[in-house]
Amino acid sequence: MGEGSALPVGVPVPWPSATLPEGWLKCNGAAFSSEMYPKLAKAYPTNKLPDLRGEFIRGWDDGRGIDAGREILSFQ
Repeated sequence: MGEGSALPVGVPVPWPSATLPEGWLKCNGAAFSSEMYPKLAKAYPTNKLPDLRGEFIRGWDDGRGIDAGREILSFQ
Protein backbone atom coordinates (compact mmCIF):
# COMPACT_ATOMS: atom_id res chain seq x y z
CA MET A 1 0.00 0.00 0.00
CA GLY A 2 1.21 3.47 -0.72
CA GLU A 3 2.09 6.24 1.66
CA GLY A 4 -0.93 7.41 3.60
CA SER A 5 -2.57 3.98 3.61
CA ALA A 6 -4.76 3.11 6.57
CA LEU A 7 -2.96 -0.27 6.83
CA PRO A 8 0.48 -0.63 8.39
CA VAL A 9 3.34 -1.80 6.17
CA GLY A 10 3.55 -5.60 6.16
CA VAL A 11 -0.14 -6.42 6.57
CA PRO A 12 -1.06 -9.19 4.09
CA VAL A 13 -3.88 -8.06 1.79
CA PRO A 14 -5.82 -10.51 -0.41
CA TRP A 15 -5.71 -9.32 -4.02
CA PRO A 16 -8.05 -10.60 -6.78
CA SER A 17 -5.48 -10.60 -9.59
CA ALA A 18 -2.10 -12.13 -10.41
CA THR A 19 -0.88 -8.62 -11.24
CA LEU A 20 0.00 -6.73 -8.07
CA PRO A 21 -0.24 -2.97 -7.64
CA GLU A 22 3.05 -1.12 -8.02
CA GLY A 23 5.21 -1.42 -4.92
CA TRP A 24 3.47 -4.50 -3.52
CA LEU A 25 5.30 -7.79 -2.88
CA LYS A 26 3.90 -11.32 -3.00
CA CYS A 27 3.70 -13.29 0.25
CA ASN A 28 5.78 -16.09 -1.24
CA GLY A 29 8.53 -16.56 1.35
CA ALA A 30 11.06 -14.49 -0.61
CA ALA A 31 13.89 -12.64 1.09
CA PHE A 32 13.97 -8.85 0.84
CA SER A 33 16.49 -6.11 1.52
CA SER A 34 16.08 -4.30 4.83
CA GLU A 35 17.91 -1.33 3.30
CA MET A 36 15.37 -1.16 0.46
CA TYR A 37 12.35 -1.89 2.69
CA PRO A 38 13.17 -0.64 6.23
CA LYS A 39 9.52 -0.42 7.33
CA LEU A 40 8.84 -3.94 6.08
CA ALA A 41 11.89 -5.16 8.01
CA LYS A 42 10.29 -3.89 11.21
CA ALA A 43 7.28 -6.14 10.55
CA TYR A 44 9.41 -9.08 9.36
CA PRO A 45 12.80 -8.81 11.11
CA THR A 46 14.06 -12.01 9.46
CA ASN A 47 13.94 -10.08 6.15
CA LYS A 48 11.79 -12.83 4.72
CA LEU A 49 8.19 -12.44 3.58
CA PRO A 50 5.58 -14.87 4.90
CA ASP A 51 4.80 -17.70 2.50
CA LEU A 52 1.02 -17.73 2.11
CA ARG A 53 0.95 -19.77 -1.11
CA GLY A 54 -1.77 -22.39 -0.73
CA GLU A 55 -2.68 -21.04 2.71
CA PHE A 56 -5.50 -18.90 4.00
CA ILE A 57 -5.47 -16.32 6.76
CA ARG A 58 -7.50 -17.44 9.73
CA GLY A 59 -8.78 -15.34 12.60
CA TRP A 60 -7.25 -15.95 16.02
CA ASP A 61 -9.51 -17.74 18.54
CA ASP A 62 -8.67 -15.18 21.28
CA GLY A 63 -10.46 -17.15 24.01
CA ARG A 64 -13.61 -18.04 22.05
CA GLY A 65 -12.94 -21.78 22.38
CA ILE A 66 -13.53 -22.76 18.74
CA ASP A 67 -9.82 -23.39 18.11
CA ALA A 68 -8.33 -23.30 21.61
CA GLY A 69 -4.57 -23.59 21.97
CA ARG A 70 -3.74 -22.16 18.56
CA GLU A 71 -1.08 -19.43 18.72
CA ILE A 72 -0.86 -16.28 16.61
CA LEU A 73 1.10 -16.93 13.37
CA SER A 74 0.81 -20.71 13.81
CA PHE A 75 0.02 -23.08 10.95
CA GLN A 76 -2.64 -25.74 10.85
